[in-house]
Amino acid sequence: MKRFLLLYAGPAPIGATHEGWPEWLERAGAALVDSGSPMRDGCVVRADGSVAEDAGRLHGYGIIEAADRDAAVELVRDHPLWRSGSEYTIELFEVPRR
Repeated sequence: MKRFLLLYAGPAPIGATHEGWPEWLERAGAALVDSGSPMRDGCVVRADGSVAEDAGRLHGYGIIEAADRDAAVELVRDHPLWRSGSEYTIELFEVPRR
């Protein structure tokens, strides 16, 4: 099995609810390695030591296991994030094991 990092992106969620999340987490079952967490107050740290407040629009993450990328994509097709609107996305990256 391969591991995939899910990065939840979009505008800052205003009045976000957890509607649908418990059901999706249950459906994901053993494929869910880490249910993740919301993220906030991001910043950019540069090589020169400067810090900027213009971090990307990421606001959460999770980690799943799937046989391949197609299976991982299938697993998130009914993700509850889609209820928040079409401006939200899930960026999916394979995390190679060492």
